[in-house]
Amino acid sequence: MPMSAINQGIEIGRRALQSQQAALNVTGHNIANANTPGFSRRKVNLESAGNGNGVDVSSVVRQRSQFLDAQIRVEQQLLGRWETMERALGGLEAIFNEPAGAGSSEAGTIFNEPSGVGFSGSLSRFWNAWQDLANVPESGAARAALRQEAEFLTTNLHQYHAQLHAARLGLDDEAVIEVNEINDMLDQLAEVNGAIVQAKFGEENAGDLEDQRDRLLDELSLRVDITTVLRENGQVSVLLSGHNLVEATKSVHLETRQLSQESFTSTRIFFSDDGSAASIREGRLRGIIEVRDQVVPDIIERLDDMVAAMVDRVNALHNAGFGRDGTTGVDFFNANMISASNIVLDDTILDDLDNIAASSDGNSGDNGSALAISALRNEKILAGGSMTVEGFYNELIGEVGARSKEAQTMASNHRLFSGQIENRRQSIQGVSLNDEASQLVLFQRAYQAAARTVSIIDDLMEVTINI
Repeated sequence: MPMSAINQGIEIGRRALQSQQAALNVTGHNIANANTPGFSRRKVNLESAGNGNGVDVSSVVRQRSQFLDAQIRVEQQLLGRWETMERALGGLEAIFNEPAGAGSSEAGTIFNEPSGVGFSGSLSRFWNAWQDLANVPESGAARAALRQEAEFLTTNLHQYHAQLHAARLGLDDEAVIEVNEINDMLDQLAEVNGAIVQAKFGEENAGDLEDQRDRLLDELSLRVDITTVLRENGQVSVLLSGHNLVEATKSVHLETRQLSQESFTSTRIFFSDDGSAASIREGRLRGIIEVRDQVVPDIIERLDDMVAAMVDRVNALHNAGFGRDGTTGVDFFNANMISASNIVLDDTILDDLDNIAASSDGNSGDNGSALAISALRNEKILAGGSMTVEGFYNELIGEVGARSKEAQTMASNHRLFSGQIENRRQSIQGVSLNDEASQLVLFQRAYQAAARTVSIIDDLMEVTINI
């Protein structure tokens, strides 16, 4: 056998052994990372070496769909927003633990609370206390019960405002935490960008770095509405509202500033490089901002409107009435405290029960004022004279519940859509242990055959030499 033919045979065997060994290594890497989040399955591309010289590994390719990556990131942005709103609005809904038929003997079910609790219950008892006073206008006990119910009513409103304010502060703290986490991811992406270029320049496989890059982009898209541009060198540019956050190995942070708006100091977000305001349209950060700056202030404002109307009308009727000692011109509520945060009884009522006006004409047995105030329950004094206090409040908590339900529905929908896209993506990039096991056997057999080829050629060379 000519030496050139022998050398060619050995070269073919060597190439086959190296190629199949590389394929075995890649398959083993796939199996080892079957449960690694964000891992993309690798595929070995083998090609003929040409001129009958066997086989070579042409490339090791990550199995990834850029189209599905883009789809899942858009869906993640929507999911992040609605999941945050679902959680935040669920917390607000829990504040208003109102039952159906609160204040009556009917058991309530709307928010799974017993009947007679919450603001509806205290409001109902407040009106009933005025009716009780009208029944016995000279009674000191009825006046004491009325004052107690009125104080309980104001305490309920204070608690609601305090809880809403605390919820808003909590959301503001969450916004700061989200921004810090976003900045950390931007720094990591800039670092990975540099490492990818170095790996490719050194002719190393950058697949694991690219997986890390894509995993960071997936996580970042949950938090804020980014757009990405993949460069030819494997680096990724990240933009927010057209503003570069990551370019090559440089990252631009989001920065937070505390700004006061309508007596509430909240976190506003800016780009650190030029100080311009950052427009956040989707993601967790958007959900936080939307509930903090729109939903909670709207609830507080409507509670304050309700309180202002109640104070105005109760005081107007009470001011015209007469107390048990003939006193008149007395406010029931402090006329300067007309919000849910500070509504209180007037000092004259707190100091002396006799100042509570039941009579409309000054006669001790008259109950005109007490009846008139009790009748406010059915008077339409809110929403331009179209709603009663109870109706206004019930509409408010109904809207809170409706918003919470909408957020739950939208979050469920986007979880479903996101899951469907992820399943399609995993069908491409995910590792199937059964498939990898079959590939493992295939490459193992090919490796054994290549080794046998080299062994046979070695035996032939030995025979030739010994002739």
